[in-house]
Amino acid sequence: MKKLMKKLKLISLSLTAFFAVNVSALTLNEAVDIALKNNFDIQSKNYDYIESQENVKANQANFIPKLDVNYSYLNRDKASINELEEEAAASVALSYNLFNGFKDLAFKDSAKYLSESAKYELNAMKQDTVLNTKIAYIDYLDKKNSLETYNSAYKLFQEQFEDSKNKYDQGIIAKNDLLQVQVNMSSAKQNVVKAQGDLKVAKFQLSNILGGMNLDKEPIEKLNEQTLQSSVYDESLLENRSEIQALKMNLESIKELEKSAKSGYYPKVDASVSQNRYYDELSKKIENKEDNQNIANVTATWNLYNGGYDSSLITIYKTKYLSSKSQLEKTKLDIKLQYENAKSNLQVANENLETSKLALLQANENYAIVKNRFDEGISTSTDLTDANYLLTQAKQGFNRAYFDKYLAISSLDRIMEKNSY
Repeated sequence: MKKLMKKLKLISLSLTAFFAVNVSALTLNEAVDIALKNNFDIQSKNYDYIESQENVKANQANFIPKLDVNYSYLNRDKASINELEEEAAASVALSYNLFNGFKDLAFKDSAKYLSESAKYELNAMKQDTVLNTKIAYIDYLDKKNSLETYNSAYKLFQEQFEDSKNKYDQGIIAKNDLLQVQVNMSSAKQNVVKAQGDLKVAKFQLSNILGGMNLDKEPIEKLNEQTLQSSVYDESLLENRSEIQALKMNLESIKELEKSAKSGYYPKVDASVSQNRYYDELSKKIENKEDNQNIANVTATWNLYNGGYDSSLITIYKTKYLSSKSQLEKTKLDIKLQYENAKSNLQVANENLETSKLALLQANENYAIVKNRFDEGISTSTDLTDANYLLTQAKQGFNRAYFDKYLAISSLDRIMEKNSY
């Protein structure tokens, strides 16, 4: 047992070196900050939020009096009796809606709720962007480690081919054995080429989420296993998810719109005050100042029937409310499912990581043993090939388990909205 623990400690040290940090490289936190600043999805959602704020201001304008200035000029080529060839009129009118069935109030409150909903949607988009940045960042590191692993396997096959070629020249092994090693080496080279392509695509994906940042000359910092620590997650906080709050605000907005539709059953009352000035030329006042007028007006109107429009509109908003409420309940269930899946994935990832460490230790020792036996002529080329494949798979398995754990933690942080920015 002590021997095994010592070996595990050695492999942990080697893995720490494998995931060593480059202090001058782009860090994960820096990548997240850049994405939050430059990501086009966030920018688009932020414009939606700004628009919703302006919509609130636009609806508040209905509670402010309206001031209008009018001027008219008339020129006749043939004036009749009691008519002037030129005459003009100017007026200044101040108007205000005294009552319209609470419609303006409902529209204003609806706009406020929609603005709050847009704010929560923006927050959700930021949380998604943080997670997507981590996924893209981790995917790049995963592809980079895969390339390193396949390069290592290819180099081992090159060494095996050179050893086999020497043994073939000495008449120790058959030509078929040499050709088999050469085929395996070619296959390993193809894996390297494919891994290079996958890494290039992963870099483009990371670049896109960072707003098109050029990563060609930007080294990417590797992750430190010490950071793979999960937080304490309180399931009751799922109710605070931005998506849920956005839908709740949307429900409140629809309720206000339903109130606005009911305003059709109420009378409308408007008031206005105006001053009117008349001119017999462009700017010459008429002598009879009594013709100038100051007018105060209050108007009340009440629509008794409009073909059932108001009733249909109310039914539409009630239906929208029920539809949105169903969507809210489904979203709650979806989020709960996300949480349970993420917890399960983290548990599996923890187990896989520990198992993969042992598998990698065993594969390293196995390759060293088989290589020594091959050099002594005890093991065959096929044995060494199998050992190489086993070592490659063990490295890939460890890489995948390592990154799966970080992805599981990142997913839980996203679900609980623990990402700060």
